[in-house]
Amino acid sequence: MKKKDTGHAGLIAFLINVFLFIIKLAAGLISGSLAIFSDAFNSFLDILSYFLAFLSIKIAQKGPDKDHPFGHRRAEPLAAFMVAIFAGVLAFEILKTAIANILVGEPALILTPLVFGIVIVSIVVKLAAYFYLKQKADSNLSSTLEAIAIDSRNDVFASSIVLLGVVGAYLSNPIMDDVAAIFIAFYIFYSGYSIARKNIDYLMGARPTTETMNKIKQSVKSIKGVKDLSGVRAHYVGDRVHAEVSIVLDKKLTPKKTHDIGEKVQKEVEKIELVSRAFIHIDYE
Repeated sequence: MKKKDTGHAGLIAFLINVFLFIIKLAAGLISGSLAIFSDAFNSFLDILSYFLAFLSIKIAQKGPDKDHPFGHRRAEPLAAFMVAIFAGVLAFEILKTAIANILVGEPALILTPLVFGIVIVSIVVKLAAYFYLKQKADSNLSSTLEAIAIDSRNDVFASSIVLLGVVGAYLSNPIMDDVAAIFIAFYIFYSGYSIARKNIDYLMGARPTTETMNKIKQSVKSIKGVKDLSGVRAHYVGDRVHAEVSIVLDKKLTPKKTHDIGEKVQKEVEKIELVSRAFIHIDYE
């Protein structure tokens, strides 16, 4: 399958977050709200993270070269892992500031219709970005775009909590703003943890899912002339899979026929969307 222009989607996500950072920062300066400031800093870290993601997508699209004979697919999970690190740092800083405000005292808030409007706009924009990026991630099997889509979904949740927090602060108690910031911190931390857990497997060369392993076995057994499947090993190379397959053939086959069957098995396994390379070992009855 031809690689689509995922770099274009990454650039759009980057520009969206530049816009959101500017308007959220303005709202934070106007209102003095920690929750809104936290949301603005979240967008700023997204800008840094998405910039890395944009570069990694471009790098991952490069084919094999002398120093990277199996391509550059590890660039994408590496960038996604860095997104997770940024999320953890942000969560810690928000939590620390919110707790300090609760203990020492919440600064006076100035909540205007403009402030509420900016928060609502950020929710709508991020929701649209999530659906767009999720579709692009699914169609291109891009772990980086998937991480960005998850982050956009989390931003919808975070901005919704911000809205509840500032509404609560406006109607009842300013401490609601800090409570909202604490909820944001914990959710961002969980998001970063989820992204990191998945991409560590990509970087460490973990075994793919049982479903993928079964697809490999079924594709091999579908090839005429394969007597048995004596072994299958597979691991991630970046966010794609390399498979090592051992097949059993009839020892009476000619060398050419043996080669042809092995080549058919390789091509059939590599038709599986996640599998980028298949290595075939041939045994005989």
